[in-house]
Amino acid sequence: MRPPLRHAGPMQHALLKLIALLFCLSLTLSSSAEPHDSHSEHVALGLSKRQLGQPVTLPPFSCESVGECLACSALQIQAEDTCKETHNRQRIECKFDDPKDDENEELKIRLPTYRSCPRVKAVEARKFAHFFSTNIFLALFSGILMVWRKRKLAAAQYRRMARRIGNA
Repeated sequence: MRPPLRHAGPMQHALLKLIALLFCLSLTLSSSAEPHDSHSEHVALGLSKRQLGQPVTLPPFSCESVGECLACSALQIQAEDTCKETHNRQRIECKFDDPKDDENEELKIRLPTYRSCPRVKAVEARKFAHFFSTNIFLALFSGILMVWRKRKLAAAQYRRMARRIGNA
């Protein structure tokens, strides 16, 4: 025969409060706003006007990264080709291979100033923190549950043993 069910004690209430607190913390970490760079946004708005012009064949050029990978705003994702692919962009500096072409301002304006990039460090750090906090929460919850169950089983075994000794 099974023992009657008991109401939750203070330890179970404290455990539930801890779970709720960790869950809220986890949600807060995952819903924080993405980093915002107003300077790159102003530069991007100026670039979108240049990119709307007719396509022109450019002489050969080479580019190098200048800034770090940043998340694009909703407006930039809709307006700029560099943001449409990965929703992130990185500032680049391009120069023509032939020094004579650098003098032509019309061609210089048409050089790309941003390129698409795969990951933003701040977003990746936030995702890692969320993953890590979730794992810690699960480990704590599992450990507390294991200790509680172990104590409960030990108490039940002790009662059974006491009953057997009492009956003998």
